[in-house]
Order: sequence, then structure tokens, then C-alpha cells
Amino acid sequence: MTQTLDAGERFSSRAMGAPTSTAQTRASAFGTFAITFGIAFTLLYTVYERLNWPLFTWQPQVGKMYFWLHRPLSGEGPPMYWYGWIALSVPSALLVAWIATIVPGQALRRATFFCCVLAALWPASLEALRIFIVDFATFDADFLNSVWVAAIPGLAGAAAISYFVPARLAQRLWTGWLLIVPIGGLVVLGYSLQQYFVR
Repeated sequence: MTQTLDAGERFSSRAMGAPTSTAQTRASAFGTFAITFGIAFTLLYTVYERLNWPLFTWQPQVGKMYFWLHRPLSGEGPPMYWYGWIALSVPSALLVAWIATIVPGQALRRATFFCCVLAALWPASLEALRIFIVDFATFDADFLNSVWVAAIPGLAGAAAISYFVPARLAQRLWTGWLLIVPIGGLVVLGYSLQQYFVR
């Protein structure tokens, strides 16, 4: 899998200055697109499910579809949000995959490293805010329970770490994270949906 992503770089180093063929370039771009789409779709679906951002809400009992998030009205029955999460995840993942094909390899590895560090620091920042500030605050600190407040230290920490980490280390870690990050996203998704499986 990671060989496909690095194929363009290996072909150019083996050819020692010879121009790469169009077929090799297309194969490398398609491999980058396909792998990035698979990873981005998994992660974006998890994020949209956690934030409850469906593109639309389907009410099967009455046969109605509502744009964005719609809470059920009396007599409409339970809503189906997952179609909306999928419908929003597909174009988002297509956009991310398309951007990955036009970005140079070094920048792609740096961006992947940044996103992986952010994925670890964001929930850690949220938990740290809850433990150290909300529990010990003498004022009403309910606003600190927001996911968006934790984004600020998460983004700052991810930017600092990815800036100071050497490019060679980021490149080495990058290929290992290609599998770990989507699996981690699926674990988070499974954990959030466990209430439906244990009933």
C-alpha cells in the first residue's frame, strides 16, 4: 500500500534523471488518490458522526427527507442520520484525496504527520481541560466542555510538534500511520456506537 504512494519517487530515483512515463505518473497519482480517499472517508465519517453533522436526515416512517440535522417531530418515528453522514463524507473525502494528488510528496507527509498529531492532541486537550479546569474551577466553566475550545491547544500543540520534528522522522512515521489512524478512527466510532450493540 505504501509502495504505491512512494512509487513516483522511486521511479524517478531509479531512472537517474530519465523522464518518468505518463503511465507511471498516473498510476502513482491514482494510488495516492485511492489510499487517501479510503483513509479520509473513514476519519471524516467518524468526525461527522461524533459531531452529528449529517448532510440530510431521512425519516423513513413518513418518507420525508430534511436538509442537515432534523430532530423528529411527533409521529415521525426515529430519524436515520447515517445516510447523511455518508453523503457528506464522500465529497469531503474526494476533495481531500484530490488535494493529496496535487500536493508534493514532502508536503503530503508533513500534512499527514500534522493531522495525526492533531487527532491525538485534540481529545487529550479536551480531557485535560475537563480534569484540570472544569473540576477545579470556582466559576461556571461549562463552556470549556466544548470540543471547539479544546481545538485551540490541540492545533497549537500539533503545529509546534510538526514544526520541530525532523522531516526524516515524519517520513518514517508517515507510512506506519497510514494504517493506524483509520483503525483508530473506527475504534472511536465503534466505542461511540456501542450503546446500540449492547442492548
